[in-house]
Amino acid sequence: MAGLEFRAIFFDLDGTLIDIHGPLYSAARRALDQIGYQPALTREAFASAMARNDLWLGLPEPIRGYYSKLAFAYFMTENDKSERLEVLPHVVETLAELKRRDYATGVITSRPGDPRRLVEKLAMVGLASYLDHVSTQTTLSLKALDKSDSLRETAARAGVTPAACMYVGDEPRDIMAAANAGFGAAVAVATGAASYEHLCGHPQFKPDFVMRSMCELLDLLERLRENGKI
Repeated sequence: MAGLEFRAIFFDLDGTLIDIHGPLYSAARRALDQIGYQPALTREAFASAMARNDLWLGLPEPIRGYYSKLAFAYFMTENDKSERLEVLPHVVETLAELKRRDYATGVITSRPGDPRRLVEKLAMVGLASYLDHVSTQTTLSLKALDKSDSLRETAARAGVTPAACMYVGDEPRDIMAAANAGFGAAVAVATGAASYEHLCGHPQFKPDFVMRSMCELLDLLERLRENGKI
């Protein structure tokens, strides 16, 4: 990244800008109930599993595929019916400062549906005015979890080369998408389902930087600037 000037900072939505722990728990419980798995999932058991990076909640491997499809569908349903988003700490002030510094910004999410509807929800919580681009997916499928094409397309709409873009997400698949899209940097933030340790030590998709919260992003940019890298 030496000598690179970032011109655009793009973000994942759920778990990065918006809290997802409530919807994730509800989706996991509904999926397990449909499978008939016992005992019923409690919030305490869910939180404990997330802390251990046990995203499968102890499920045996033969039913993980079925569970993941159910949980994904229920999670998207939870998100769709939620009228008011719960913004994570330090997000509003960070986005405002990025716009003050004249970065291009945007949200690139796996959520399906009309991006105009998502813009309305973002406006309700004071985020829309800080985001130049909002990209959703066209289908409700596990394939839509790969946002590589969306990252490339958003960079093109912003008129910024991928190498001058940074993507901030909360999961290893966000890091994968940034690498596939040729982005100059992939930053992980441990405010979603994946823990800080899991993000740091992922065997396949390693971020360039890992943050514990969004309050670290501006300091990260400053450190890179001082080191002559942006």
